[in-house]
Amino acid sequence: MTAPFAELRAPRPTVRDDFEIAVICALTLEADAVDALFDHYWDEDGSPLDKAQGDPNAYSTGAIGRHNVVLAHMPGMGKVSAAIVANNCRMSFPNIKLALVVGITGVVPFRPDGEEIILGDVIISDGVIQYDLGRQLPGRFVRKDTLLDALGRPNAEIRSMLAKLKGLRGRKQLADNMREYLDVLRLQPQLAADYPGTLHDNLFEATYRHIRDKEMCVQSGCDGVIVTRSRLQTGSDPAPAIHFGLIASGDSVMKSGEDRDSIAEADGVIAFEMEGAGVWDTLSCLVIKGACDYADSHKSKRWQRYAAATAAACMKAFLKTWVPSKVLQTSSDPRVAVNDTLGISHSTHPPCVHVQLAKNPRFTGRTSILNQLEKKFFGDDSCQKVALVGLGGVGKTQIALRFAYEMRERRPEYSIFWVPLLSDESAEQAFVEIAKKLGLQQQGYNDDAKALVCQHLASDRAGKWLFIIDNADDERLISGSMEDPGLEEFFPASESGILLMTTRSGHVAEEFAGPDVLEVEQMDQTEATELFRKHLTHKNELQDGVLVAKLLSYLTFLPLAITQAASYLNQTKSPITRYLTLLQEAEKDLPTVLGREFKDTTRYKGSRNALGKTWMVSFQQIEKFNPIAVRLLSFLSCIEPKVIPQAMIPDAGSEKMEWAVGTLCAYSFLVRQEKLDVLDMHSLVHMATRGWIEQQGWRDEALCNAASHLIKAFPPNTRANRGLWKMYVPHATRLLEQLTEMRPPDSYRLYELVGGCHSTDRRFKEAVKCYEPVYWWKRAKLREDDGDRLYIEHELACAYLDDRRIKDAIEILEHVVAVQKETLDEKDRSRLASEHALASAYLDDRRIKDAIEIFEHVVAVEKETLDKKDYSRLTSEHALASAYLDDRRVKDAIEIFEHVVVIRKETLDEKDNARLASEHELARAYRSRDIEIN
Repeated sequence: MTAPFAELRAPRPTVRDDFEIAVICALTLEADAVDALFDHYWDEDGSPLDKAQGDPNAYSTGAIGRHNVVLAHMPGMGKVSAAIVANNCRMSFPNIKLALVVGITGVVPFRPDGEEIILGDVIISDGVIQYDLGRQLPGRFVRKDTLLDALGRPNAEIRSMLAKLKGLRGRKQLADNMREYLDVLRLQPQLAADYPGTLHDNLFEATYRHIRDKEMCVQSGCDGVIVTRSRLQTGSDPAPAIHFGLIASGDSVMKSGEDRDSIAEADGVIAFEMEGAGVWDTLSCLVIKGACDYADSHKSKRWQRYAAATAAACMKAFLKTWVPSKVLQTSSDPRVAVNDTLGISHSTHPPCVHVQLAKNPRFTGRTSILNQLEKKFFGDDSCQKVALVGLGGVGKTQIALRFAYEMRERRPEYSIFWVPLLSDESAEQAFVEIAKKLGLQQQGYNDDAKALVCQHLASDRAGKWLFIIDNADDERLISGSMEDPGLEEFFPASESGILLMTTRSGHVAEEFAGPDVLEVEQMDQTEATELFRKHLTHKNELQDGVLVAKLLSYLTFLPLAITQAASYLNQTKSPITRYLTLLQEAEKDLPTVLGREFKDTTRYKGSRNALGKTWMVSFQQIEKFNPIAVRLLSFLSCIEPKVIPQAMIPDAGSEKMEWAVGTLCAYSFLVRQEKLDVLDMHSLVHMATRGWIEQQGWRDEALCNAASHLIKAFPPNTRANRGLWKMYVPHATRLLEQLTEMRPPDSYRLYELVGGCHSTDRRFKEAVKCYEPVYWWKRAKLREDDGDRLYIEHELACAYLDDRRIKDAIEILEHVVAVQKETLDEKDRSRLASEHALASAYLDDRRIKDAIEIFEHVVAVEKETLDKKDYSRLTSEHALASAYLDDRRVKDAIEIFEHVVVIRKETLDEKDNARLASEHELARAYRSRDIEIN
């Protein structure tokens, strides 16, 4: 979609007589909304225009479209205050042709013909009555309605304009423009111009009165019957409608549903406000007000800012159709008229706009980064080039698109050009279209549209411009080669121009903009929820806030993922729970959900709108330039996406691998956590990476390579390394889960390493799960007396023992000990360890005599072979003493425990668990002795 030329703007007024439009607001929040829609502020540009002597009013002056507008700030509400402000305004600005009273109003919920009026709708007056002007008689009020007392009707010019706007085309244009300007106001969070929600639009029956003043209905406990309206039952937020009709104006606030309906029935009014009657007789006037309540006792301030915003947006839409008496066009050539309007020399080309993408009416949030863009380009330390960089699907294009449309609205003197770098062809086509827009003629066959546009924008004739380079992801397309120059040669440069680039590549961004790079991150939860709400058709799905939050969290608050989810739910009418299930199943079948395309007019035709496919483009770019990065992606696809120790990746520390990590970080696929020396990968990117590796047919090779590498990289299972190997274990476990079907030989060694860590960490059930497959594999592959087989049998039996599976432990250990007795010397450390383990199992199985027999043998051998302070010998002695104690041989137990405790006091810290255990057992033995004596 190609945007039209920017609107004309009024020239700067030299005197106050140049103003023809006045806007009058009673409340600050009303004036804030109007002020935000000024296209330019004359107060901040040039000499002050001041006001007439003796005028107490406060004014803001500026331009809205082709009109010079003065905004009068009322000191208070009511028609008397309005009349005074209007009279003073006419004194300072004598040529005012139209006064617009803009703000908020209470409305009648149903017009005489039954048409609904809901909160946020806008009322435009085609007449005003003073409903409180009259005589208060006993028991009744008689309003004056004679010709002398009544307010006159609007002048002929206003009536003609109203007649035009009430027509089908006029009404549609007015509503469309109003919604466009309302979107502009929504960009400013401080205005709170977002729709408050249908749940808060409650209309009670006219006879049901509010329970307590100064409290909202929820606090007050209002529980009357709610009147249903069809416009609120569609499941989506209703767009504000525009209603033309009579407005009742008075000095008191209407807070009675019964009186409201009585006056509405008698006079045909559709709204109640307090300022119109004061301005009406002083200036040619029109009242434009947004519905903030139903003129009953159930008033709430919740809707005031939204209503003020809709009224201000409608005001600007109305002024777009209003013709100033001083027509700006002073030449039959429209380009000359634009030049005169904007103060551009006649040699300067008029501003034009070329943007292929439609304005996004559902754009949400992003205020911070839009403000940063504004500051970068137009702040005190302004620059000419800025790059937006971030993960594919994070919303870079949409932010640039919103900025372009804001520029068109706020700075109409700027031309805006948009070039997508999806391919060489898409860029070429864009330059051709821009050249046509600018009227640049190719003089010969070899003339290049890119060169023509570049040369033109570098000249003074081009005026001010914004040049947006979107999707600049392909470095070769941008940089080119010796034989074929890249597109960067045709990026224009001029003191009057600014350039904005969007890219997934941090390298491209830095090459283009240097330090002026803005990283685009995922939305926060509030922004993500609002975006989901705007895209979802069936709003009842939003009622379960916990479920919505769970879905958005799973989607990691990525805008494209959220939009894709809403599109899927809209098309299939599936509940959110079903979509969550599909997402989780996408672990196995990525194209099912992340690869599904959907229609979006704010994205390029033929481009990849699905999130998974969007990242595939990035993977392909990386594959072209950095095979080491592809190798790293293959490894990362096999492990956990979070807390990846940098020392764990293949070839860690090498220059090539550092460059590969930098490449993936530049594409926002990886994030460095420098303080922890670890890497994090976006969870959805991780899922997409696995899908891509599988599509390429690399999955099995990647898994086997990852297993081989982890075996080499795995840190030794020591207490000193505990913090390090605990970081490796989740990654090895994730890898092993994927190797259950293949089970290459390396996987069994990895099971052993992980099982050993679990045992050290006293996670015995997990240790058993790791050791069992190794046990069965080695049992099938190795001889009975093989050392590796006996080792894993011993480790599994110990894990069984610690997991209280005593019978299973005894069965294996008896076999191990029997084989080792035949094959190993009695002093062999492995044999002694197995005998010690079997004795411990017998002890746990209450086979105390059998345990003592083995322990006595082990202790006897260790006394011959080990120093008395040796930890293993002391452990065996401690175990033998415990067996004696269980066998009621208290004296023998005490003798050994006393020896062990003395040695451990010399060799171990007083807080050591082994020393404390021996001291505890000695105390238990002493207590048993004392019991026997007594």
